[in-house]
Amino acid sequence: MTAAKPPSPHRLPLLVHAGYGAGQIAGQVFRDAPSLLLLFFMTNALGVEPALAGAAIFFPKLFWGLISDLTVGLVSDRWKAKIPRRLWLLAGAVLAPVALILLFHVPSGSPTASAAYVAGAFSLYMIVFGAFSVPYLAIGTELSDDPTERTVVMAWRMGFSAIGLLVGNALAPVLVQTWGGGRPAYSQMSLVLAGVCAVSLLIAFLASPRPVVQAAAQPALRLKAILSALTDKAFRPLLGAYLLQLIGSGLGYAAMIYFLSYNMGRKDALTQIGMIVLVMSAVVIAAQPLWIKLSAAFGRKRIYIAAALGHAVVQALWGVMAGAPLGAIYAVVVLFALFNSGWSLMGYSLLSDVIAQDEAEHGESRAGVFSALWTGADKIGFALGGTLLTGLVLSAFGFSSALAVTGAAQPGSALVGVAMAFAYAPAAFNLAAAALYAKFGRA
Repeated sequence: MTAAKPPSPHRLPLLVHAGYGAGQIAGQVFRDAPSLLLLFFMTNALGVEPALAGAAIFFPKLFWGLISDLTVGLVSDRWKAKIPRRLWLLAGAVLAPVALILLFHVPSGSPTASAAYVAGAFSLYMIVFGAFSVPYLAIGTELSDDPTERTVVMAWRMGFSAIGLLVGNALAPVLVQTWGGGRPAYSQMSLVLAGVCAVSLLIAFLASPRPVVQAAAQPALRLKAILSALTDKAFRPLLGAYLLQLIGSGLGYAAMIYFLSYNMGRKDALTQIGMIVLVMSAVVIAAQPLWIKLSAAFGRKRIYIAAALGHAVVQALWGVMAGAPLGAIYAVVVLFALFNSGWSLMGYSLLSDVIAQDEAEHGESRAGVFSALWTGADKIGFALGGTLLTGLVLSAFGFSSALAVTGAAQPGSALVGVAMAFAYAPAAFNLAAAALYAKFGRA
């Protein structure tokens, strides 16, 4: 692969589509693996109580994630002529594996000491995540000046996100269960994920061309650019709806392993998660052409809202099916993945339109700032739902880490809390997101 400029501003070579999309494998692993496994790792392997574990993950993600994303967004916009955005991907290929390995290599110690270590390691993790995720998203919005082609670019990104989903949410838990489920198992798992992330970002670095969309001027390195982006009338409702959906998704992802383990009574919960994610990944890949056609026929706003509503209904349905046979559960999984992929793709496609319109109006590229705010909402929303809120809900309903470490049953109230975190709260957040964008969003 080479870094050659694409031959046309409207049609990008297949190699660029695929190579750029491959970078999302690392992005998805970095986003999802901690959301799925880290809280469970802390409560069930390290013996940390859910509320403390959630706080140890959430606050580093909130503070360092936001600072890192916004700083990289501003700097990558201002210095992109000297430091092309693709070079940030190369830095990520080197640093991401280190951060991932440190996160799951927790030294022996008390639960409190373990929580403190995770908080420190996760701070580094979030700084590294911002260093490659923000420029990566900005590159995708600048590859074409054609809205349809940008939707196709984002569809490729979504397709490779399914592969990242497989690695972070299917392969990782299977490896943990295969290697015994204790601290050493999580450490070994992180080595595998680290190698995958390095290769993914290296491919994206090699495949990413110069952007077709070139700004007439460089933006100043100032916080005013962030405030201006936040007040953009097209961006604000889209960001708000996306944030709500990510809070719900974070809750659902983090609580899934608890739902399978306790509400469904599955001793093979980690393996079942692998199978569920395998099905979800296949659906996400297969559904991309469908969503592209539907958005062309009915408009992206309508499809975004419809997918969010569908996702809410399916999530709530899953919550009442704890005693259902696996075949019925997998049917729900197919619908869950279908609607999830729909609102995700439409959100990224609408974001690329916002960035293009902003550049046309202002004559300068602020793709890095918009991308920083978007990825920041992604990380903070996912963390708020998947760590802090999940931990608080589990603790409030009486989930006991002491019982979990010994393998003992949880009280009935804890099962109610698990169902709340896994199904009903995420459904409510998706309904709220659909209502927000239906009222204030632009097509």
